Amino acid sequence: MKIYEIKKTKNFKELIGTQPLREHYVDLIKEPTTFVFEGKVVAIYDKVDEKTSKKAKKISLTTKPNKSKRQSSGVPTISSVFGAIPKNGVRTPSCKGTLRNKEEKSNFSLITEVAETLSKNYKKFLPNQYEEDRKNVFSSIESDYLFKGMPFTTYNANKNQLIKYHIDRGNLKGVMSNVLISRQGVSGGELVFPEYGFALAQEDGFYSIFDGQKEIHGVADCKFVSPDAYRCSFVFYTLEQMKHCKPYLQEMEAEKNHFTEKNKNRSKTFGMSKQDFLKGKYKEL
Repeated sequence: MKIYEIKKTKNFKELIGTQPLREHYVDLIKEPTTFVFEGKVVAIYDKVDEKTSKKAKKISLTTKPNKSKRQSSGVPTISSVFGAIPKNGVRTPSCKGTLRNKEEKSNFSLITEVAETLSKNYKKFLPNQYEEDRKNVFSSIESDYLFKGMPFTTYNANKNQLIKYHIDRGNLKGVMSNVLISRQGVSGGELVFPEYGFALAQEDGFYSIFDGQKEIHGVADCKFVSPDAYRCSFVFYTLEQMKHCKPYLQEMEAEKNHFTEKNKNRSKTFGMSKQDFLKGKYKEL
C-alpha cells in the first residue's frame, strides 16, 4: 500500500457549503494508500473484495425511498438510512430502528454485512484508533442500537448526491467516518480535501476511513454518461444524539405513552372551534 505524507497547506473554512473544484487539489489518489500525518497513520484508502462490492451494487440498484432530483442535472437522487436513529421531537418521539430496516430487509442484511467488512478493515489498518472508537461508542451508547459489536449505529446509502464542502457535525466526537463507493457509467465525483491539496478518485469498490468531523471534505461534480449510470456512497457512522437514548424497550414504552397522551388530547379538541382552541378551552375539559 502506498504511503502518502500529508500536511495542511491552507485553512479553507470559508469553502464550507460550496462546490469542490478541480483547482482545489493537486494530487489525485487512485491506488490503495495509507495517509500519514506527523508520523501517525490518520486515514486509509483501499478497495474492498469483489463479493462486498457486488453487495453494495445490489443495494444501490434496489433501494427506493426518498427520491428527489438534483437541480443541476435532473438525475434522480436517493437517500436511504438504515440502522438506528435518535428521537427528534414530535416527528420521532423515541430512539428506534429506521423504517428501511423493515421495508428493505434484504438490503438491511446486505448493508450490515458490508459494514462488517469495513469494520474488519478498520481494525486491521487502524487498530489503535479502532479500539479507541469502539470503547468510546460502547461506553456512550446502549448496545441495543449497535450491530454485531461494530462501532456504527447508522448506515446511509446516498445515491447520486454530490455533497458540498462540510464537516460531519452530527457524528459522535472522536469516531472516524467509513465511506464506501459503488458506481458505474460516471466520471468525476472525487472526494476532495482542500486543506491538504489532494482528492480521492473514489472509483467503484474503493472505501476511505478518515476523521470526517475534523477535516473539511466534499464531492466534486460528476457526469452521468450512460442511461444506467449511478454513484452511491455508503457512509457508516455513529450519531452523537444516540448517547441520549435509553434501552430499546424503555424507548418503546415512552413512545406508547406519548401517542396515548396525544390521542387523549386529540379527543378533547375534536370538534372544537379554532377560536375556543386558541383561548385554551381544551384545558378545562
